[in-house]
Amino acid sequence: MHHYPLFGSTLRDYLIGAWRVTRHIDDRRGGGTARFDGESTFLAVGDGLNYAESGCLTIGGQAHDAAQTNHWTFPADDIAEVQFADGRAFHTLILDGHSATATHHCTPDDYHGTYAFKSRDEWHLTWRVIGPRKDYTSRSVYTRLHRPSQSLVSGNQR
Repeated sequence: MHHYPLFGSTLRDYLIGAWRVTRHIDDRRGGGTARFDGESTFLAVGDGLNYAESGCLTIGGQAHDAAQTNHWTFPADDIAEVQFADGRAFHTLILDGHSATATHHCTPDDYHGTYAFKSRDEWHLTWRVIGPRKDYTSRSVYTRLHRPSQSLVSGNQR
């Protein structure tokens, strides 16, 4: 029997599709703020997902193109392992209801993440980064742009 922990979907199937991303960054060390506005996609590749994000990062009134990619694998319906684009481990998240936490140590700084899945079409990700080089909070809101086709949503069709 399959377990579908997120609004009737596995974590993988929930994420598939296109999302609008709005991110606010509060840099306590530098005393500034930044904002990212863009789009992201989770594209099915085998049993995993490739994540791609691009948009505009505004820092101190200056706008810059920004992009990032990573790869997600799913050892269980409610677990994701996230790797950087070069294959290095980033973090693991394990759902606890509609939320999850994650950690990543990037010497000498520590990243503490909180995922909150609000509805079928919105989720939030907050990273609190603390260390001798960094002290900031990044708050992202993801809003679904396009619902994936039914063949991509069904947990039985991979």
